[in-house]
Amino acid sequence: MKTLKKLTSKESFAILREIESRKRPDGVKYSEWREERDRQQTKAIRNLIPEIGLGCTVCYYSDRRAATVTKIISPCKIEVTFNQTKCIDYYAGDYKILSELEGVPKVFTKRRNGCWVADGQAYKDGVLLMLHYQSHYIDPHF
Repeated sequence: MKTLKKLTSKESFAILREIESRKRPDGVKYSEWREERDRQQTKAIRNLIPEIGLGCTVCYYSDRRAATVTKIISPCKIEVTFNQTKCIDYYAGDYKILSELEGVPKVFTKRRNGCWVADGQAYKDGVLLMLHYQSHYIDPHF
């Protein structure tokens, strides 16, 4: 019987980075290679393992808020706290993400499809959490 090794957060991110760095082999049609790479990348993103201190992004419709994982409640439930930001150019959407945290922690749960969603919300139209990058953008058109 084969046992599965539990990945660490660093190992799960290493798998994602390896997939992202792959080059198309000679003789393979670009569209087929890209489709397969995108499928593997999506699977790797959904299998990322959070750790305390990991930068992430909370996605609200057109806005994104930079955040940091502050507590692992269980393998499928985490708390994140927003990072402070400094606005460089509001209309260009240019912000500097600071390391200081602010506000009340928000709880996110990992769903069966691998996506992190705000606790108590449905996946569809819910607030999503992206672990694989940290970004901040407030849409100036609203």
